[in-house]
Amino acid sequence: MRTIVGRSGERAAIEAFLADTQPQPRALLVEGEPGIGKTTLLRDLVAAARDRGYPVLACRPTRSEMDLSYVNLVEILDDLDEQTVRDLPAPQARLLRMVLRREEPEGPFDSLSLNVAVVAALRAVAARGPMVLVIDDFQWIDNSTARTFGYVARRLTDTAARIVLATRSEPSERIRDLPRAMPQGRFETIRLGPVQPSELSRILRLMLGWAPAWPSLLRIAELSGGNPLYAVELARASGGERSGEGLGDAPPGGLVELARSRVAGLPERVREVLELAAVPRAPTLELLRRLDSGALDVSGALAGAERAGLVAVERGRVRFTHPILAAAVYGSIPALRRQALHRAVAMLCDDLEERARHLAAAAEDPDPAVALVLASAAERASVRGAPVAAADLMRLSCELTPAADAEVLTLRRIAYGRLLHSAGDNPGAVAAVEAVLAELPPGPLRARALFHLMYIRRLTGSLEAALAYGMRAVDEAADDPSFQAEVYEMVSRLSDNDIARKLATARAGLAAVDRIEDPDPYLVFHTRAALVEAEFYAGLGIHLERLAGLDPGERPRFPPVRTAQRGEDLIGRLLTFSGRIDEGLDVLRAMCERAAVSYRGSLPSFLAWAAEAQIMAGRFEAALGSLNEAIERSEEAGSRGGYPWEVGFRAVALAMLGRLDEAEASARTVVGSSVAAPSAVSAGAGEGASPVDMDHGPALIALGLVAIARGHYDQAVAALRLVDHSKREAGLRDPRLWMHVSDLVEALLAAGALEQASEVVDRLDQEATTSQGQWSLAMAARCRALLLAARGELDEAVACASHAVESFDGLLMPFERARTLFVLGQLHRRRKEKKLARAALSSALATFDEVGAAVWAQRARAELTRIPLRQAAPGLTATEEAVARLAAQGLSNREIAERAFMSPKTVEVNLTRIYRKLGVRSRTALAGHLGAGGGGQT
Repeated sequence: MRTIVGRSGERAAIEAFLADTQPQPRALLVEGEPGIGKTTLLRDLVAAARDRGYPVLACRPTRSEMDLSYVNLVEILDDLDEQTVRDLPAPQARLLRMVLRREEPEGPFDSLSLNVAVVAALRAVAARGPMVLVIDDFQWIDNSTARTFGYVARRLTDTAARIVLATRSEPSERIRDLPRAMPQGRFETIRLGPVQPSELSRILRLMLGWAPAWPSLLRIAELSGGNPLYAVELARASGGERSGEGLGDAPPGGLVELARSRVAGLPERVREVLELAAVPRAPTLELLRRLDSGALDVSGALAGAERAGLVAVERGRVRFTHPILAAAVYGSIPALRRQALHRAVAMLCDDLEERARHLAAAAEDPDPAVALVLASAAERASVRGAPVAAADLMRLSCELTPAADAEVLTLRRIAYGRLLHSAGDNPGAVAAVEAVLAELPPGPLRARALFHLMYIRRLTGSLEAALAYGMRAVDEAADDPSFQAEVYEMVSRLSDNDIARKLATARAGLAAVDRIEDPDPYLVFHTRAALVEAEFYAGLGIHLERLAGLDPGERPRFPPVRTAQRGEDLIGRLLTFSGRIDEGLDVLRAMCERAAVSYRGSLPSFLAWAAEAQIMAGRFEAALGSLNEAIERSEEAGSRGGYPWEVGFRAVALAMLGRLDEAEASARTVVGSSVAAPSAVSAGAGEGASPVDMDHGPALIALGLVAIARGHYDQAVAALRLVDHSKREAGLRDPRLWMHVSDLVEALLAAGALEQASEVVDRLDQEATTSQGQWSLAMAARCRALLLAARGELDEAVACASHAVESFDGLLMPFERARTLFVLGQLHRRRKEKKLARAALSSALATFDEVGAAVWAQRARAELTRIPLRQAAPGLTATEEAVARLAAQGLSNREIAERAFMSPKTVEVNLTRIYRKLGVRSRTALAGHLGAGGGGQT
């Protein structure tokens, strides 16, 4: 910390930060107003890190770079040594060389692949010891790099990565994810405050070679608020060491105005070279020489600017010493000269995005050639996974497209709306496309606007509005069978509230494809996929094999039509519904990863689908985490409180975890206070009611679960029958959709509505048989067991429940299996088969505890207390008691596992605890302790 004046506490914190060699990531955030000393602190931190031999990767973004894509990532990675890159897998190494321009590009890259390669490279560096990643002025980092940074920060676990960010004190959404990415206690913040007058005096002497007399210094400290940069500029403006006693108020323009005055006082040749350096994104000596006609001594003028403390030249690159100085210089350039410089820089740029932006800055009026360059740059940025940059480039393209080019302008405005959605600005996206729609007459152009608006409105939670747009688009696209097929396919995919329409539009899409002589494989795949989904919803089974051999290709489309280029959304969900939950989750997680960096507006939907699969698998905490993130991302995109679907599923996860008050409050934000209220319920509620919005289904299911947990069965029936009625009215016939039927059966039976429960079970049996889903058949068998038990037919009920348990074996659904064991345990208890009841209930309890299903665990414990224990061993849990008695009979671990409905590994773990608690070392000793093997069948 050699050049820092004062800041002893901050220096000590940085020293401790660098001295930590633990193989866990750690992050440091430095906050403060412009000019307070953040850059100075980071400069010394970097020097100290290098003195320790740590590799340092750093960048210092500027305001002018914010709208470009990956420019700051390139700067960060530029210090990667070639050996590190070479040691990566070949595809990742090639991609990084392309981005760093060490190798000729072979075409566009996708952002997820780039992010994975960056993670691999940084992990490789950090695996060798502490690696320091430093980003100054983080508030100006370009958007695509910011998203890559967010992706990378979460994936540096088990490495000694040290992340240091400096940013202004204003709240920043970009910083929010960093604390979550770090292990507990390994994120800290340094907030730089004012510098004391005595320290300001030392800073002035260091920077200027002099300091004013103490009264003037105190006045400078007062006017600057202790800001070192401001104080330096005030001292310069005061006129010298013996001047400034009469300093008045601070200049009205503040620090920027002081910087402009300082620039204005420089020699003309120095001002000229500074103006040259203020226009390009990354000025270099070579570029400045090419920009100048030859009359200016660039090197000599830059040397003067360096002596004045305005710029620094490092390895041929020219940097302003502070962004405020760069802004002051740029703002002082006369308008005509500024436009001429932008045109000159554009001619010398080899990067399409940067060239497009310079051309836009130089344009005064609409220009079709410049608009085309901007549109091409927007497409390139979109394909590279930089939707924010792409949207802004397309906005500029629209502004510079002549009104006479009406069709071109319309298509670009539609593309702008889609790019806003990809960037996460959903209200802006809807407004942009609706504005286009309002100006168009009926016809193919308006059909395209309607199509894109349909997609955006669905992903912003407006199903009915989306479908209304889609059906209008179908009619107006009649003369274009290829486009009409695409509209039909999307309408079908969205028609979850009308399965007859879902099937009809899927078939109409395929019929439209049949009218095309040489259809696009992309179109063939997606229209066929729509029919596969429609048949599933109609209860005709899951037939993913019908997509075998169809390849939609990897060709990116612009403007983006969908975020699932290869039908991953459908395939991922159908895999989970078919019981292949981990396979489906892998597909959905990959979509979430890609959406997080490329299609922000779609991310909430993907997270909610992943959470739905996690709930199926009994991973309620994981589901809650996904749903909390989905709601947070929805709010970022403009939805206050999140969309109904994800909020409803969040309530389901909370209910499963036993957080009943939170679950009810969350569900009520979706459906209001009247649904399932005590004053408005009956066992038959829902039959005469109008169907509810399908997006409200999960919230109603959550209310049903909460009511069951509280023993309010009439309320549970009211909510769950409303869901069931709406589902049947829509034509949904596969029981796997929403998984509410078994809860409805339980609530009906508990409410004494035996006849109505019988009707639901009969329908469930029929639909499960037709759809042939393994776990819907298992659920149907469990519900049949409950109904038989309610009729007193216990033998038949036990047979059904046992069959259901066997059906759940092999499925990744431990919670549903445990629910079935719970039913079987109740049946054995009613038949006085205490040992079998205890084994089933104990195994169910172990699973409920494992998945965090607090309400169900409580029910299982209560049920176990109804079974008297004989010769109970003190200190053993119910599960351990059951395992101990089976082991005392001489059964092997596998035999115990089969009888107790648990895995051999779980048996082994329980036996270890039992031996420790009872102080025995063998089954023989255990049998002696419990007494002759624990007795017979009780």
